[in-house]
Amino acid sequence: MNIFIQILGMFAFAIVALVIYWALKNYVLSKIKISKWIVLGIAVVIFVVPMLIWPTMPTYVSKYVIPGIFVIFALWFMDLAGFMKKKDTSKTNYTTTSKKSKKDNIVIRPKAKPNRVKNKKK
Repeated sequence: MNIFIQILGMFAFAIVALVIYWALKNYVLSKIKISKWIVLGIAVVIFVVPMLIWPTMPTYVSKYVIPGIFVIFALWFMDLAGFMKKKDTSKTNYTTTSKKSKKDNIVIRPKAKPNRVKNKKK
């Protein structure tokens, strides 16, 4: 029974963390422009430093608050890095948009010069 309660607690923690991340992403994080490496650094610092600074922290802080903040920063890093983007696999035509193919499509046509005929003397 104790294992079931622990699994239920982890499941509830994951759902709460994902809901909080979703709300933060839609309203706050999408407006902040920051490097993904800074976000990863903050996540690592939040994961390591509290244990070193405050070894006798309360149980609820060490079990829920610190990991929750770490998970939110880790999800934000994955979102900035592109791990959570949806990949469109329904495309059957693979078109390349490289610079070379764009250059091949450009056709340079000469401009008409109508004044040459008028100024020509016989």
